[in-house]
Amino acid sequence: MKKIIMLISMLLVSLNSQATLLSVELNQDSDVLTADFIISDIEEDGLGFKKLLASFDFTLSWDNSIIDYVSNSFGNKLNVGVAGSDQSVFDIMTDSMSLSEISYAWWDELLPVQDGLSQFVLASVNFNVTSIGTDTLNLTNVIFGDEFGASFADVSSNNAYFTVNSAGPVDVPEPMTVVLMLIALTVLARKRII
Repeated sequence: MKKIIMLISMLLVSLNSQATLLSVELNQDSDVLTADFIISDIEEDGLGFKKLLASFDFTLSWDNSIIDYVSNSFGNKLNVGVAGSDQSVFDIMTDSMSLSEISYAWWDELLPVQDGLSQFVLASVNFNVTSIGTDTLNLTNVIFGDEFGASFADVSSNNAYFTVNSAGPVDVPEPMTVVLMLIALTVLARKRII
């Protein structure tokens, strides 16, 4: 009987399991490309409740001939409570960086800000667009941890493909006002002669 109950319990837990997903949402405004890193499909614990995210770490890489790193910011779902969080950006190289955040909040401080959310932003990175082209933001070494310090069991990530059509505003020289006035006067003088 115990084996049957154990088998049914494992079957129910395995049917509810899903991979927690880290995806990238891109927005381009003029010559700035912003990448928002979003967690979704958050893993459930053994009782069927969504886990609370207390830490994350991932590596981001890109082609430096199209975009250059400018700045980053972190979301507000881990930096809560009295103790806050430790936010780190390290190994910033020409075309690679690692983002990490560890919350020092207790589960009862994380629960009110994460409960009921199907997804939220972990961090955002801004890039300057330096030339036109197509490239990928690659995500590797993705690790999520819950409020008890355990790693999420099933994590996946989606790389972001993007196309940049403009490397910034194009300067169009303004015609001189005097030249425009001379053209207008020439047209008017010509009409009077005819």
